[in-house]
Amino acid sequence: TMSTGQEADTVPAMLRSPDGSWTKAFFSVPVLHPGGSYFLYNTGATYMVSAIVQQRTGQKLVDYLQPRLFEPLGIPHPHWDECPAGRSVGGWGLKLAVEDIAKFGQFLLQRGSWEGRQLLSSQWIDEATSAQMDNSARSNPSRINETADWVQGYGYQFWRCQNGGYRADGAGGQLCVVVPDQELVF
Repeated sequence: TMSTGQEADTVPAMLRSPDGSWTKAFFSVPVLHPGGSYFLYNTGATYMVSAIVQQRTGQKLVDYLQPRLFEPLGIPHPHWDECPAGRSVGGWGLKLAVEDIAKFGQFLLQRGSWEGRQLLSSQWIDEATSAQMDNSARSNPSRINETADWVQGYGYQFWRCQNGGYRADGAGGQLCVVVPDQELVF
């Protein structure tokens, strides 16, 4: 939910880490607010999710998702950039074709169902794409000048949009927008 309590994105510290330990660098950035109380887009937090998945499963995030998500959606062997320790970066570097992003959006619109199989719980999809964190200036005063679609709330890696939609929003302008009430994915 991008609410680790840190006031600074951890990625600069991670990239400067002299020993290449992004996990250690993430934890070197001070936590100044109680967890869940302060919104700050912090890509390092997403990296930590990837690190946790690898620690718990023994598989890189991209490999863990291959049979559970990518293969069922017909996305053959996507590439995901890795950190110096060999973990999927998580917060950036996933290479997908436009058609694959569209499949992912359709999967979300279908609330976790794909070709008659429920790959993820519809309740989890609803929760992940709902506002779990206030990302307006009420949560973080530095966001006072943000435009409307940037302050509609944040879910589990999803930005809320105006008009009841949500989006996966990547660096460089990659977007997957879903508007369930209109049955729209773009």
